[in-house]
Amino acid sequence: MKKNVWFFNAHPDDINAGLALALVLSELPEYQLHVCTYTRGEGGLVEQGVSFEECAAIRTVEEQKVCAGLGVEPRFLPEKDDGTCAAGIETCRLIARWLEEFPPAAVITHWPVDIHPDHVMCGAAVSKALALLKTPSELYFYRQNKQCRNFPQDFYFPFDERIMAKKCELLKLYVCQNGDEIAQRERTEDKYNGYRCGAPFAECYASFQIPGEGAFFADLARARKEAGI
Repeated sequence: MKKNVWFFNAHPDDINAGLALALVLSELPEYQLHVCTYTRGEGGLVEQGVSFEECAAIRTVEEQKVCAGLGVEPRFLPEKDDGTCAAGIETCRLIARWLEEFPPAAVITHWPVDIHPDHVMCGAAVSKALALLKTPSELYFYRQNKQCRNFPQDFYFPFDERIMAKKCELLKLYVCQNGDEIAQRERTEDKYNGYRCGAPFAECYASFQIPGEGAFFADLARARKEAGI
């Protein structure tokens, strides 16, 4: 039976902070990747005069293209990036139903202390859904650049240039959000994270578990070693 790993992102392109991890998971046959987007990023082009509806359509297609590179079809939650996004109980219940259908080995989402309200609501809804599910699951958080506050960086996920190049290639598909700039920024930050943990590149993750006791990352390291990835 495959081990399900779920990513919950507030907007299309928010998976940038965990895309290397998602790429490696997509290459390991024992894992099943699931990518969910809390909103369709409706407000991402307001300053350019693009309507919520048109922006949602553009960003939905971009998210589908990136997820195709991961071998998955994204799921979209019914919240909207228009100032009304909330961790409503119906959305929490929907997430819980999805997780019940494919019980998670790990769930990865936004850190709760974040300057972006939609990120906070996404993470809160996921936490509530896990509580509704009442099934033990490891919950992790990726770091969204300068938007996070007091991020502890409990776990580093190391990777090489091959994965970094793939990550950048996919990030560039987020054209309407300046994907080239996102890719450049991620390369710089991942290189710095790699320096801190003795690897070419790395992403960092936090958890409410005791640092160093993340069974998911320990199991993933074993699977990678066996697969030579």
